[in-house]
Amino acid sequence: MEEKTNMSKFTIGCDPEFIMREKGSRKLISAIPHVRGTKYEPMPLPLGGNIQRDNVAVEIATDPTDSAAGFVGNIKATLSEAIKTLPEEVELIAEASAHFPEDQLKHPEAEAFGCDPDYCAWECAENEKPCPVGENYTFRSFGAHIHVGTTGEDENAFLLEFQGKIDMVKAMDCFHGIISTVLDSGDKSIARRKLYGKPGAHRPKDYGVEYRVLSNYWLKSPVTVMLMYNLTSDALDQVREGIISQLIEEIGKDNIRNTIMNGDTKTAMEIIDKHLMKRMSQDSIHYYNEAIAKLRANDMDFHKEWELYHHRKES
Repeated sequence: MEEKTNMSKFTIGCDPEFIMREKGSRKLISAIPHVRGTKYEPMPLPLGGNIQRDNVAVEIATDPTDSAAGFVGNIKATLSEAIKTLPEEVELIAEASAHFPEDQLKHPEAEAFGCDPDYCAWECAENEKPCPVGENYTFRSFGAHIHVGTTGEDENAFLLEFQGKIDMVKAMDCFHGIISTVLDSGDKSIARRKLYGKPGAHRPKDYGVEYRVLSNYWLKSPVTVMLMYNLTSDALDQVREGIISQLIEEIGKDNIRNTIMNGDTKTAMEIIDKHLMKRMSQDSIHYYNEAIAKLRANDMDFHKEWELYHHRKES
């Protein structure tokens, strides 16, 4: 197999959501009383990026960068500074979904869902606005969206066009979505996709596209962040070279969508082995194998991986 390396420049950032939990009791608590930044007025952080509350979640947003090292560095800096703004007695955890105590859902913001619409790249239609009701009233989900843009170089200018955005989201479903089905296959992740993160979910942006399929699992380690970065380059390659439609035809559109939606790990592994490995860069393969090893060893402690140390916020 011909060795494939990542060469193309692109911009990348993310806006992951985390759960806030009391350290002692491990009770899940709402971010609303503890985070000053909002969706409309995020609070800037000293080293770049910002923090805001979104429903009951703590959401951070990184500045865009055009390198793998910058992507990892921005996430670590933003996380570290965000934690300093929170009370000493709480911690952040990365889980795809959870049921919150009812006493944490009384604020009006805790009932606000899907402030702006997102869209399905496969249907070219707006996704239905999610809203937990009935027995699911206490259910909340937590994503980690990837923002991909062009640096202004002609090779990635397709990200500024409608069809280019659609093709990129489909390519990311093939790589990020299928591979994440293997790495993020728990019941909490499958439950999340019933409301958020359906295959093809995205928002078009003036710089490119926001891919909204993934949960926050890939923020657990720099290894999985590096994997997402390199898979983004692989997806861009498929679109730039005009071969994404061939890949989709080989795998099958319905097969891609159903595998992601249902958390079908067995089929995802077959797709990876048969179709994706030969299209992935050596860096992507390396970080995929590293992530699988960590998963099997249950060695992906969020705070340990990022060397996060909680400092009491200044009064």
